[in-house]
Amino acid sequence: MSSTTFDEGRGAQRDARAAGWRGGIIPAHRGLRIMPQERGRRALPLLLGPVFALAVFFAINPVILPLWAAIEGFWCARAVPTVTVIRMGYVLPWGVSLPVPVPHLGASGPSHLAWAVSVLLTGVALVVALVLRRRHLPLSLALFTLVVVFAIGAAGFTPVLAPFPYTIPGYIESMLLMGLVLMFVTPLLFMAIYYPLDFGLGKKIGLTLYVLVWLAVMLPCQFCLQAFAINELGLIALPTLFLLSGLLLDVMGLVAFYAWGMSWRLRHE
Repeated sequence: MSSTTFDEGRGAQRDARAAGWRGGIIPAHRGLRIMPQERGRRALPLLLGPVFALAVFFAINPVILPLWAAIEGFWCARAVPTVTVIRMGYVLPWGVSLPVPVPHLGASGPSHLAWAVSVLLTGVALVVALVLRRRHLPLSLALFTLVVVFAIGAAGFTPVLAPFPYTIPGYIESMLLMGLVLMFVTPLLFMAIYYPLDFGLGKKIGLTLYVLVWLAVMLPCQFCLQAFAINELGLIALPTLFLLSGLLLDVMGLVAFYAWGMSWRLRHE
C-alpha cells in the first residue's frame, strides 16, 4: 500500500487522479483537448495540401525515381557489387510510364533445410511465448504475432496454396509504387488533420517537407535492405517482412512525425 494519505473529498480525488508521482498536476494532452482552428485562414490550408500533392506527382519522374535509383545503386555497390539496379516500367492508366528502380536479385522457395530450421525456430518461439510470465505479456503477444504471421506466409509454399506468386523485383516494385502513393496522399491527410489547426505557416510547411524528404530517403533504403534479406533467406521470408516491416513501418513513422508536429507551440501560446 502507498503511505500517502489522500482526502476523501471529490475535489481531492480529482486532484489525485491528475497528480504525478512527484505531486505535480498532469494536464490533459493537447490531443485530447479541442484545439483552436484558424477560422480566418481556412483557404490557405485547403491550398497547401493540393500544392504539395501536385509537387510530389510532378517530381516522380524527374526527381524521386532517379534519387531512388542512386540510393539503391549506392547500397548494391557496397553490399553486393555484382548486383545491378534495373528499371521496371509501370504504365499509369493515362499512358505515363514510371521506370521504378529495383535491385536485380532472385530467390528460391524454401529448401528442406530451410523448412526444418523454420519449424524449429517457430516451435521455440511458441514455447517461449507460452512459458513467459504475465509481466512479460507484451513480449509474449509479440512472439505469438510473429509465429502467426510466419505460419500464414509459409502456407504459401505448401501444396494447398502453392505456387508462391511473387519474386523479389516484382515485390520491390509494388512496395515502391505504394510508397509513391503514400507520399502523394500525405499532404492531403495533413490538409484534413493538421493544416486547419492554429500552427504557424512555417511549421505546417516544415512538417510536410520533413515527412516527404524522410519518405523519399527511407523507402529505397528500407526495401533495398528487404531485397538483400530475401535473397539470403529465401522467398519464405517475404511475407513476414511484408507484414511486419513493409509500409506499416512507414505509416508508423508518419504517425510519429504527426505526433511531433502536434507537440509544437500554437500561435497563441
